[in-house]
Amino acid sequence: MKSVPAWMFPILVLALAGCGGPPQQTGTPEPAPAGAPPAVEAEAPKPTSPAEMIARGVFLGRGGKPMAKARLMLGEISGDDVFRYARIRLVAKVATAVADAEGKFEFKGFTPGAYTIVYQPAGSAGIVPVEIPIRTLSGTTDSIAPLLRGFELGRETPFGKRPWGTYFTLLEGHTLYSDGPKMRIWNATARYTQGGVHVEMRRGEPWTARLDAGSEIRFEAWSF
Repeated sequence: MKSVPAWMFPILVLALAGCGGPPQQTGTPEPAPAGAPPAVEAEAPKPTSPAEMIARGVFLGRGGKPMAKARLMLGEISGDDVFRYARIRLVAKVATAVADAEGKFEFKGFTPGAYTIVYQPAGSAGIVPVEIPIRTLSGTTDSIAPLLRGFELGRETPFGKRPWGTYFTLLEGHTLYSDGPKMRIWNATARYTQGGVHVEMRRGEPWTARLDAGSEIRFEAWSF
């Protein structure tokens, strides 16, 4: 048997030491260092309950006078095959609001969305229908100024009351929009025959607003 050269001994020692693998831990493991508490998954926000759906507003005449004791009803507008604004349907689950001495009122329990408001001024009487047809308010009639196009009539010299279709009357101070041979409602308070309910028109369309929890409403009666 051949002897191993002296210079090989250090290499053999290192090789044998590596074959043993990593040293095993002994004793009780040390506890993990203290740190931040484990993260807690954030809870999804709870949906707003109907009882929490409250919108508050103030109802004034155009001159700034509070429309005290007016009865206000929330309505949804829908169209048909011809007219974008064909009917207003009152929201049955939302109670009628009554404006206080300062014109303040509130609606409760509605679903977020776009609405209009119809109302009976103080002293008005009558049963308001659940559905109010408003196709007539989107219609046109022969213009009193056929040579004018794109012109708002009634700003300088206010109009008096005017029947509009079979069931509506435009109250004093309304304006009309002349588009050549035809004209249409522009800004007006329109009174419906049945129940004496009033609809507000702005720039040719029924007044609407997007309502959500906490909404603030500023509602104005054009002819009061």
